[in-house]
Amino acid sequence: MVPHNVTLGQTTYQGRAAVRVLANADAPNGTSYAVVKDTVFRDGVIEVDLAGKPAAGVGPGARGFIGIAFRLQDGKHEYIYLRPTNGRADDQVRRNHSTQYSSHPDFDFARSRQESPEKYESYVDLQPGVWTKYRIEIDGRKARLFVHGGEQPVLIVNDLKMEPREGPIALWVGPGTEGYFTGLKVTPKRAGAASAAPKKVYFDLAHGQFPWPQRMNELAKDGDFELEPGKGPITGEALAGSRLLYLRAPNKTFQDSEKQAIVSFVQAGGSLLLVLDEEERQKLAVVGANDIIAPFGLKLSGDTPRIPNTGAIAKSGEINKSDREVPYDGGREVFGGTPFAYQLDRDGKPAQPFAAYAKSASGGRIVVMGEGMASLFLGVPDGVRLTVQAENTKWWGKDSQVYMEEVFGWLLAR
Repeated sequence: MVPHNVTLGQTTYQGRAAVRVLANADAPNGTSYAVVKDTVFRDGVIEVDLAGKPAAGVGPGARGFIGIAFRLQDGKHEYIYLRPTNGRADDQVRRNHSTQYSSHPDFDFARSRQESPEKYESYVDLQPGVWTKYRIEIDGRKARLFVHGGEQPVLIVNDLKMEPREGPIALWVGPGTEGYFTGLKVTPKRAGAASAAPKKVYFDLAHGQFPWPQRMNELAKDGDFELEPGKGPITGEALAGSRLLYLRAPNKTFQDSEKQAIVSFVQAGGSLLLVLDEEERQKLAVVGANDIIAPFGLKLSGDTPRIPNTGAIAKSGEINKSDREVPYDGGREVFGGTPFAYQLDRDGKPAQPFAAYAKSASGGRIVVMGEGMASLFLGVPDGVRLTVQAENTKWWGKDSQVYMEEVFGWLLAR
């Protein structure tokens, strides 16, 4: 091991032989680590058991930060770490910050929270000073963190900030941390091994829809899926190989054969996202959308009374990690399924559900939305509810991007 702003020692911790790594008190954030000699790593899997806790005598801001840095080169590196004292904190916001991806020196936790709140952090149950199984899978610009031997990642990063390159790996600790590592295993990806193919999303364009908004391309890149424009009739053959069918604002009639193909697709385990707006844009009876979702216990209403720029709230739950503020300016109620997003009333309180989800017996997933502003990524941080201007209205609802990321993440996670 080659120490960098840390002191090292061989010890026995909780009955296991381990490397003890103690961060230097005066080290800049992100720069305390022990380089593992003779490691050359670009892509692959890194596994280790680790335990981090605040060192003796440190201040209240210490979290026991501990993890792995990789692709070290020229004073730069990527790293994914845990904050063990956050895992069971009484403050939910702290819990949501139990894991973190950062890139040194240009993309630290403060910048990520400012530019992309919650995108590079997540919750996982942790305890300070307790041995924890830690595993990261890295492939190009993508990384997945697995904790406690779980089958599903607790943190997904689809846009690592540095250009993929070979470099050493390091045992990483943050300010004020006393850390222990044992059982390090590094499995480089075999040269020439193929990466997993991105999931395919069939975006229907055959029923009067506009092309997808430009920001969908960013969403697809971050979510590791591929958008396929569907310009012909929807058939079982056309949907073959797709993970998700996206029907965004159709205004032309779905033929009975198409409806049956969609229902069969979901019943076979495919996912469906249906977004409809007001009657003046998409006539419910003409489109026949309720025939598609009725087999899954869902139904869209006609227009409900419009409250201009009233906004909506998506509640924390199975789909959204935290409450999300999204735009809303007239739409429909969704009946059935499990509601998760609600139009706000004039007093700012959740009222009618405008989005709900359901699952088919085979694992297919369905989300139905009765208003389309979030799917266009509208809404701004300085929007003011109930305020409408003749031009350039600042729509209330600042979280459209992360809201849609989480909807797609849920629909594709199977």
